[in-house]
Amino acid sequence: MTLPLAFGMGRDEYHFPDELQPAWLSEKWPVKSCKNEDNRLLQTNNPVNLSDAAVPERNTSGGGLYLYGITPNNGTRRWKLQGINGAPLIYTITHDSLSAIVSNGAGELPGATQDDLLTHNRVLEHVMQTCSVLPLRLGTVARDAADVHAFLHTSQRPLHNALKQIERKVEFDVEAAWNGGEIFKLIEEQDDEVRQFKAIAIAAGKPLKPSEQMAAGILVANAIARQRAQFATAVEEELKPLSERVSSLKSRSTESVFNAAFLVHEERAKAFEAAIYRLGGLHGRILKFRYAGPLPCYSFVNLQVKVVGFSAVDEARRTLGLAEQTTLGQIKQAFRKLAPECHPDRNSIDPEANPRFEKLGASYRLLLGLWETIGDDSAEAISLTQESLGKTMLVISKESHPDSQTGGGNETRAHPLEASMTQG
Repeated sequence: MTLPLAFGMGRDEYHFPDELQPAWLSEKWPVKSCKNEDNRLLQTNNPVNLSDAAVPERNTSGGGLYLYGITPNNGTRRWKLQGINGAPLIYTITHDSLSAIVSNGAGELPGATQDDLLTHNRVLEHVMQTCSVLPLRLGTVARDAADVHAFLHTSQRPLHNALKQIERKVEFDVEAAWNGGEIFKLIEEQDDEVRQFKAIAIAAGKPLKPSEQMAAGILVANAIARQRAQFATAVEEELKPLSERVSSLKSRSTESVFNAAFLVHEERAKAFEAAIYRLGGLHGRILKFRYAGPLPCYSFVNLQVKVVGFSAVDEARRTLGLAEQTTLGQIKQAFRKLAPECHPDRNSIDPEANPRFEKLGASYRLLLGLWETIGDDSAEAISLTQESLGKTMLVISKESHPDSQTGGGNETRAHPLEASMTQG
């Protein structure tokens, strides 16, 4: 299903569905469908396929496969799209009932760029036009097709579960922000405390003292906070009934009133867009609305997959004091036992307390991801031997990192054990 969308890249470009465009529409219509500034691209009506002449000449002869996402197995597919590192072809590697969307010549992709992010998203948004697609995080690389086959084989359960969650669903990201200084006019009109304070100050006929200025600032800030809460509630109440899940997104500025991702069934996508335009009609004087969608479900089931060396798994197992055969419950129990003992608050005079606690957390996340990848019954043990796991493996990561898709969050550094997950 193709929805009428437009995008703006530093420009104000508007495109409206005919059935939603009111007769009184002006250029200051307060809803904009655009490439939002957290770098998520919109699907547009323009064809994504590139001709041979349009593909930049870049070196794609390096080893490795770049993974964009996972889809149900619909047979071998090929798309003539520009991929990461200028790869001229996107295709699928299939195993049983799953397919991985890949391109050649990824190498280790050191320092992914803005262009890489746009390319990654463009591929996913093209594929999602014909089937459900489970996005993988930017920078997911496998050594070869054998690694991809092994990952699809061992990870069928979590991948099928994730695909089931997003079947026939899309994501819309919606942001509302203050429309210039209109919020201050609204407060003057509606807030009794602010009006009274202003009237008294004008009647006094003299400049405000510093303490009075501070009191006025607090008064206005509180009034804005109340209005922000009211408008945010109004936006969510309008859109939430048309969605299946809502996930808050990080506010990008102090002007932001509401910023969230909505998981929407594709049959309700058009109604959801119409609701955004209704909100623009109702609150357009005070709020500006921006939305991106329909998108792959980045905010709801965005898996991160990494190459893990056996040495990292073995070190994690030893850090938690686990046997070579261990269950999910034993992994969790070991962490719960060791975490209080290793916590820096209980070892404030030990300079090694922080690194030791970080290593414990990294080990726990690595083994949780490994279990998520190859485990099945939580009561059954998985083998943590090299004979069972091999020298390297692709593992669903349970790391907590900044969201590279949204650009939100503060910069954090991975523990060396986690950094070793990317080594072959």
